[in-house]
Amino acid sequence: MLAIFAVVTIHAGPLRGELYSENINTLSDVINQVCRFAVPFFFVLTGFFVQPKLTQAPKETFLGYAKPLMVIWLAWSAVYLALPFRFDLVFTEGYLAERSGYWDYLLQTPLNTLFEGGLVHLWYIPGLLCALGILALLIGNGQQSLIVPLALGLYVWGLGAGSYQPVMEGTAPIFTRNGPFFSLLMVTAGFELRRRNITFSNSMSWMMFVGGTVLILAEGTFLGRYDIWMANHDFLLGTPLIAIGLFSLLKNHPQLGNKPLVHALSKRVLGVYVAHFVPLIILFNLFGISGIEGLTKDLLVAPLTLLLSFALVFGLEKLPFTRFLVQFEKSSPRRVGEKLES
Repeated sequence: MLAIFAVVTIHAGPLRGELYSENINTLSDVINQVCRFAVPFFFVLTGFFVQPKLTQAPKETFLGYAKPLMVIWLAWSAVYLALPFRFDLVFTEGYLAERSGYWDYLLQTPLNTLFEGGLVHLWYIPGLLCALGILALLIGNGQQSLIVPLALGLYVWGLGAGSYQPVMEGTAPIFTRNGPFFSLLMVTAGFELRRRNITFSNSMSWMMFVGGTVLILAEGTFLGRYDIWMANHDFLLGTPLIAIGLFSLLKNHPQLGNKPLVHALSKRVLGVYVAHFVPLIILFNLFGISGIEGLTKDLLVAPLTLLLSFALVFGLEKLPFTRFLVQFEKSSPRRVGEKLES
């Protein structure tokens, strides 16, 4: 639950803009980076739970993930391609005028759009499937020993062509947050933690989590010398430490969140992830029309978005013809799909 709220907070972008001082905008950047634990954690969690089935039946397990996730990705890509972002432009210039600018923007980088989808946050699904597909391919061909070296190599490549591009001068065919550059190492971390039965003490887990957080903030400050905005960093050197440390902490305390309400909400996290931009866009427009801005808006946007997103997901679940938009229904192996939802 904390992780999905962190995702919403990143996209809400609180304490940012000309209404705030430079120091407050810097605080906004710090909040952004601290919240970046969420998606890496989701990847590690998936790798951990998928490991037994992926090892036993790599092709079948991958296809069991790919089919329903691609349906969700395609459906929500269509939704966000159709949904206007600025209602004021729709009223003054027309629907096509508002949408055509965004469509043209996506068409400027068609390959990257293929790995992303109709809106920026949907990159998570192709990224996850890239990681699972590579793992399934290597396991199915008896090349499991190549998993970790390949994951590390892609991560370094992603850093060199991404956040560290001014330093390492790397290039890549797509934006390196997308595809396997980031996801493969995170999913592999969870996969190997379970396959090798690796555990960390509470103190070591805290050291990794806190140390990783301090490291990404230091990296963001350092890279600021190259005129790179701190909030642009999707993953850095400290990211794996944060994700593995947090996962290990929660694994050491399985009683945390062991409540019926938490279980009920956790099953809807994937749905909230893909759907939350709908209420977020609506809220931004309503606040703009109402003249609500500054701290009042920033205190309301993230919690209201999360609340409305869960309401939207519950509502979509009730209708048989919209249930597929928010439910991960996996044919086989069944248990793996259930774990992804949690």
